[in-house]
Amino acid sequence: MSYTATYSPEDNKLRLYSSGRLDAETYARVKEAGFSYAPKQELFYAPMWTPHREDLLLEMCGEIDDEDRTLVERAEERSERFSEYSDKRAEDADRAHTAVSAIADGIPYGQPILVGHHSERRARKDAERIESGMRKAIKMWNTSKYWTDRAAGAVRHAKYKERPDVRARRIKTLEADKRRQERTIAESQKFLKAWSREELTEAQARTIANFDHVTVYYKKDQYPASTYEGASSIYSGLASGLIDVTQAISICIPFHKRVIHGANRWLQHYENRIAYQRAMLGGENGGIIADRTRPEKGGACRCWASPRGGWSYIQKVNKVSVSILDTYGNGGRSFTRIIPFDKLAAVMSAAEVQEKRDAGCLTESAEGIGFFLVKPPLEEPQQEDPEAALRRIWDAKGVSKERQDQLLAEVTAKAQPGAKVGPFTLGGQIEAMRETLKGGVRVVSAPQLFPTPPHLAAHMVELAQIEPGHRVLEPSAGTGVLCKAITAAHPTAQVFAVEINSQLCELLSQTINPPEDKAAGICKNVLQGDFLEVDGLGNQWDRIVMNPPFADGADIKHISHALKHLKPGGRLVAICANGPR
Repeated sequence: MSYTATYSPEDNKLRLYSSGRLDAETYARVKEAGFSYAPKQELFYAPMWTPHREDLLLEMCGEIDDEDRTLVERAEERSERFSEYSDKRAEDADRAHTAVSAIADGIPYGQPILVGHHSERRARKDAERIESGMRKAIKMWNTSKYWTDRAAGAVRHAKYKERPDVRARRIKTLEADKRRQERTIAESQKFLKAWSREELTEAQARTIANFDHVTVYYKKDQYPASTYEGASSIYSGLASGLIDVTQAISICIPFHKRVIHGANRWLQHYENRIAYQRAMLGGENGGIIADRTRPEKGGACRCWASPRGGWSYIQKVNKVSVSILDTYGNGGRSFTRIIPFDKLAAVMSAAEVQEKRDAGCLTESAEGIGFFLVKPPLEEPQQEDPEAALRRIWDAKGVSKERQDQLLAEVTAKAQPGAKVGPFTLGGQIEAMRETLKGGVRVVSAPQLFPTPPHLAAHMVELAQIEPGHRVLEPSAGTGVLCKAITAAHPTAQVFAVEINSQLCELLSQTINPPEDKAAGICKNVLQGDFLEVDGLGNQWDRIVMNPPFADGADIKHISHALKHLKPGGRLVAICANGPR
C-alpha cells in the first residue's frame, strides 16, 4: 500500500491518495482526523489544514506535495461530472415524456373521462399513468436543471475565489487570524515566565492561577488528597489543597509550552498562506482594482458608498485609499468618506469621465457627488448573432471550446424539422405538462357518447372530400375528435359543431379554434343543444361529418335529420350501426 498527500493553498485543503483500500485501523484514524472520502475523485480530503492533520499525513506519506491543479481546473472537472449528471437526468425526462406520449397518443391533454361509458375504467387507468409519467418527467427535468446550475456554479465560484478583490479580503482575514495566534503566544509566554520564577510562594501561585485559566481533570488515584474526581481550574486545586505549588508548576509549564508550539505551527501556516495570496495578487494574476487602473483626482470610482447604480467622483488619492463624498443617500449635507483600494469595484480616469460626458453618456447625481452612465442618444441596440450569444454565455460559465462545439451541434440537430425531442427542446413540453397537471383530470358525464378512433376519423375526413372554404357541420361533436381531424386536414374549412353536453362544448371551443381566437370560436363555431331540436342551421352545409348516438335507432334519426341541412350536391359521411333498417 502506498500513500501520497498534497496541499492546495488555493482552497486550504489536504488530500490523501491511496493505491488501494485502507485497512480498518487506518481508515478509522483518517476519519477521526476529519477526512472525508470523495468517490468520484478516489481520494480523501480534509476541508482545511490543521497541525494534527498535517502530522497524520506526514506519518503516513513522509512528505506533503503541492497540489498541481488549480482551483479552476478542479472546478472544471467537477463541472464536467455535474454536466454528465444533468445529461442523464435529461435523458430520463425524455424517456418519461416519450412514455406519456405513447399512452396519450390520440388523446389530447384535457380529454375527459366518460362516466358510464365502457371505456371509463381504462380511461381512468390511462389518466393515472399519464399524470404519473408527467410528474416523473417534470421531476427529472428539474433535476437536470439543478445539475446544470451546479455545473455552472462550480466554475463560477472558483473564478470568484480567484478575483483580486476577493484575494485582498482573504489576506485581511488571514492577517487577523495571524494576529490572534501572536496574542496567544504572547499570553502563554507571559504565564510561562510567571510560573518559572524561583521560590514561588503559594500566595503568588494563587495570584497567577487567578488569571491563568488552565483546567485540570483531577483523578483520585493521581491526587490522593482529592475527594472529588472531575475537571476544575488550577486556582480551585490550590485553594482546596488538592495540589501544591510544585504540582501546579508541573502542570502549567508543559501546558503553555504545548500552546506556544501549536500556535507557532498555525502562525507559520498563516504566514505562508499570506505570502502565497500576496504573490497571486501581483504580476500576471492581476491585483486589486487600484493596481490595474490607478485612481486619480478628478476621476471616478464605484464602491459600496457610491450613488445606487452610479459612480463617485474621486476627491483625493491617498497611499492605500481614495476620498469621496457621501450623503447617506438621503440628500443631506455631504461629508468625506475614505475607501480602501481593495473595496473599489471599478475605477475610471479623469479623461474617461470627460469622454463619457462629451458623448452624452453621463448624468450628474442630484447631490453632485457622482454621476450615472446612460446610453448615448439615439443609440440603436445591436442584434447579437445567436451562435455568438450562446458561446458568450458558455464562456462566462467556463464551458470548454470542445464542449461548446458539441452542444452547438446538438442544438442545431434538434432544431431541424422532425428532430427527436431531447434535452434542448423538451423544456416546452415540460411546461405544457406543468399546466396540464395544474388543471388535473376532468370528469364528464356524457351518456351515449362513443368517441371516434383517430384513424377512423381521418378516414371519414378523406371520404368527405372537403375542399378549401367549405362549410362543414359536425352535429354530434362529442369530444371533438372529428373536428380536430377536419381542421388538421383542411385548415381553411369553416367548421361548425353541435353538442348537447355543456362541458364538452367548452372542450370543443378549445379543440376547433387556436388559443388566440378562442373567444370567437365559443360564440360562432359551437352550439349547445340537441341536434334534432336546434333551429337556424338551414340547408347551407357543403359537407356533414358525423358520429351520432346509437340507442333506439337514434343514428338513423340523426342522419336523416342531417340530410335536410345538406346543400344540393353536398356530401355526408356518417358512422351508423350495422343492422337491418
